[in-house]
Amino acid sequence: MQRSTQGVRAFALSSLAAVLLTAGITSALAATTTTLGTRGSLNQANPAITANANAAWKDYSRAEEYPKAVTLPLQFITMKNGQKLAVLVSVPADAKGNPVQGAFPAVLTQTAYRIDLGQLLGSFAVTGNTLLVGGKDEFMIKRGYISVAVDVLGSGMSDGQGALLGAAEQAAYGEAVEWVTRQPWFNGNLGLAGTSYLGITSLLTAEQQNPAVKAVFAQVPMGDAYRGTVGVGGLLNAQFISLWLPLTQALSVQNDIAKSLHPTFATQIDAANQEHIAAIDSWYLPTVGNSLAGMTGYATDDGDFWSTRSPLEKAAAIKVPTFIVGGSNDIFQRDEPLLYEQLKNKVTTKLLLIVPGAHLQAVMNAQNDENNSTANGAPATKFLMLQWFDQYLRGMEVGAASLPNVTQYVEGYGILGKRFASTTDWPHPQAKPQRYYLRGNMKLTTQAPFLPEASHTIAEPKGAAITYNVSDTGKTVQAKVTLNDGSDCSSSYVQWSLGIGGLLPKLCYTNSNTVEKAQKALIYQTAPLTEDMYINGPMQADIWMSATNTEAAVAVRIDDVDVWGNATPISTGLQSASHRVVDTSRSRYINGVMVQPWHPFTEAAKLAVVPGQAMLVPVEVFPAAALIRKGHKLRIAISASNQAQGIWATPQQLKANGNVSTIYNDPSRPSSLVLPLVPRSALK
Repeated sequence: MQRSTQGVRAFALSSLAAVLLTAGITSALAATTTTLGTRGSLNQANPAITANANAAWKDYSRAEEYPKAVTLPLQFITMKNGQKLAVLVSVPADAKGNPVQGAFPAVLTQTAYRIDLGQLLGSFAVTGNTLLVGGKDEFMIKRGYISVAVDVLGSGMSDGQGALLGAAEQAAYGEAVEWVTRQPWFNGNLGLAGTSYLGITSLLTAEQQNPAVKAVFAQVPMGDAYRGTVGVGGLLNAQFISLWLPLTQALSVQNDIAKSLHPTFATQIDAANQEHIAAIDSWYLPTVGNSLAGMTGYATDDGDFWSTRSPLEKAAAIKVPTFIVGGSNDIFQRDEPLLYEQLKNKVTTKLLLIVPGAHLQAVMNAQNDENNSTANGAPATKFLMLQWFDQYLRGMEVGAASLPNVTQYVEGYGILGKRFASTTDWPHPQAKPQRYYLRGNMKLTTQAPFLPEASHTIAEPKGAAITYNVSDTGKTVQAKVTLNDGSDCSSSYVQWSLGIGGLLPKLCYTNSNTVEKAQKALIYQTAPLTEDMYINGPMQADIWMSATNTEAAVAVRIDDVDVWGNATPISTGLQSASHRVVDTSRSRYINGVMVQPWHPFTEAAKLAVVPGQAMLVPVEVFPAAALIRKGHKLRIAISASNQAQGIWATPQQLKANGNVSTIYNDPSRPSSLVLPLVPRSALK
């Protein structure tokens, strides 16, 4: 992508602090439940997991031990190669603000969003867990912890040209840990913590197995960079990338204030700033340009570009107690349960808590002292993090080992439909697959078609428009995406805009009727349910279709339709037809039925889309937990796109333009949806 020839509209980077808070229907291959391993390989379920069957949440806190918390002067870690990493250390202090002498457990956060910004948030107490965004967290520090915040390589005041989450950056994580272990204030017990990017760095650091690391607390972290985030279904998630890449790059060059506050290091900071600006041409624009051009290894999952950046690849290497906090509509909705699953056979203690909301809202909901209590499901994260680190960094017996393994927000459950439920494992141990068939009369039934039935069509919309360039000053990346399929008024838009889209609520964000009407989606739904239906886990839509062009996609929405016709979103799926091949050895089965297909998304695995030729396209529908009430209907809506979730690379867009796909539902081509259903009695 050329630096100066792309047309652009300036993209306003606002609310930065908020963002920081931010194949076929397979025959039975197994007789028992199996679980996904590394990015999808199979591990046997752990029978010992039921040991936590009677666990329950309990409120936890304790008194402050020190009257104040102070931040030491800015320091730099000099790495083996001579590059430097900026670090801010905050320590317990006496009533006069003097650092308390002695050695303490430390909690390390490593961020691409500036340690000085995290420090500012901490100073103004913007959040309840400023440690999780790299700030001076007085709640934790006054209770005997030291906070260590590091600008990752290529960001903030640290050296390097950014290549977000790449191998060089990850190597620097290890050097930051080694630096902590040499400090006189460190007692040998290190925790890793953080939200979003900082949660990802925590997991990637824990995978390096430094013996000083004793526990991890990761909030809304990514697992599989390609399948879960940027390459959903083999398309490109332009909506998320257009927000995130400009955010990280713009923050990395905002160093004018830093130079004035730290004049001793002005030369160092200025030199680092020039490197961050140079990264526009060395990494940011080439990465976007290569992806939009459909280049192998960027638009596909060939090579190691995406796998290097995927904590799921080596999550099984983590051997210390790890707490994962996720969101029900998070951008990492798919990955958070999979991370837990990778840990459960390797880590003595591991917890998964799914709170309601998209990325930003999940973080806010997780820290809300009033909404999060044992009465409503789980305590706020600041208390959970304190309890976690008290147990595993300070050796206090505070009950962290006996907390519930898995606690999820269940849509539609409890008072006003907002309630958590705990269980011993994920996927839910009581889940059983149930297949529903898409019928020619637009019904959704458990009975398969036995006679020819009418087929129906969906049409490719106008492609989304995306531009990337640099600002007039030449210091920052700018981006703009225009969605042309109505998905900017849907739950997907809220999800893939990091929750920013939900800050000004619209009815269409919580009611799928608007987007499904705009897309002229095919709507199949059950008769009113005669009893409650509890869905918990990943879902799979097996769609028989043909196309008029040589490229096509299918988008899936699952809704809970109430007696007034309002359609509450449950989950979505998106799949490129040319990437329809499934690796059965890495897919998930429950009782022999595939419920989560694993697509290789490589160039070699692509299959031709032959105009007019029917093909089965298995669609991974991201996991969810929802209770659909008696009298409501279950709906699946099928359309040709969900641009908020993924757009075509340019070569594929040219092939897809004007395509019309036919969706089949006859005995030889029975389109269907597989749901993981759990007995209603499992909700207590």
